[in-house]
Amino acid sequence: MRKIIKLAVSRLTRGAYFNFMMSIYTLAMSNKLVAQKAAKFLAALKLGIDHVDGALAIQRKSAFTEQISILNNRRHSLLTVLKGTARGFLKLDSTQEDAKTLLQLLKDYSIRRNMQIDAATGLFSNLIDDLEGKFAPAVKTLNLQQVVVDIKAANTELQQVVKERLDETTNNGTSRLIDARKETDKAYREFTEVVETLDMMDGGDTYADFIDHINVLIKHYKQEALGDKVKEKIPGGNNNDGGNDDGEEEPPQG
Repeated sequence: MRKIIKLAVSRLTRGAYFNFMMSIYTLAMSNKLVAQKAAKFLAALKLGIDHVDGALAIQRKSAFTEQISILNNRRHSLLTVLKGTARGFLKLDSTQEDAKTLLQLLKDYSIRRNMQIDAATGLFSNLIDDLEGKFAPAVKTLNLQQVVVDIKAANTELQQVVKERLDETTNNGTSRLIDARKETDKAYREFTEVVETLDMMDGGDTYADFIDHINVLIKHYKQEALGDKVKEKIPGGNNNDGGNDDGEEEPPQG
C-alpha cells in the first residue's frame, strides 16, 4: 500500500497552512475519481479551510478599523491647522520668531498622512510632549493651546482604539483560528487515510499518480516552509519521511 508522507502541519505559519490545505483540496478535486470516492471527506476539509479563512479575516479586519481611520484623519487635520496658524503669525513682528520656532519643530518631525499608523502615533506623542514642554511658551504666544489639546486627545483616543482592536483580534481571532485548524487537521488526516485505504483496496495503480502528486507537494512544504531535510524515497519502504501527521502536540504557528 502506498503511503502519503506525514507533515507536521502545526508547524506551518498561518499563510503557509492555508495555502497547503487549499492546494491539497484543489489537487483532490481535480482528480474525478478521488473527488467522487472521498466526497464526504473533501467536504469536511473544505469546511475546515473556510473556517480557517474566516478566522484569518478576523485578524486582518476589525470593527475598529473605521474609527482608527477617523481619528487618524482628525489628528492630521489638526496638525494642518497648527501649521497654517503658525504660518499666519509669520507676518507679525511680535510673533514671527515663535512662529518660526514651531514651524521648524514641525518640519523636524515631518509627520505625514501616509505614514504607518503606529509610527505616526509615536511621533505625535513625542511632538505633543515638546509642544506641552519646551515649546509651550511659543504655543501660548500663538494662542494654539487648544489645538494642541485636541491633537493630544485624538492621538490618545487612537492609541486606545488600536489597543482594543489588538485585544479583540487576540481574543477572538486567535482562539477561532486554533479551533479551525484543529478541525481542518482532523479532516486532512481522515482524507489522507481514506485515500490510502482506497489505494490498498484497489490493489493497482489507480491512485498512484495522485498520491505521488500529494507527496511532491508535501516534500515542497517540508523543505520550503519548514526547512526540513527530505529523505530520498526508499523502494518498498513506508516513506513516511518523519514528522507529525497532524501536529496536535504543538500549537499552531503565527
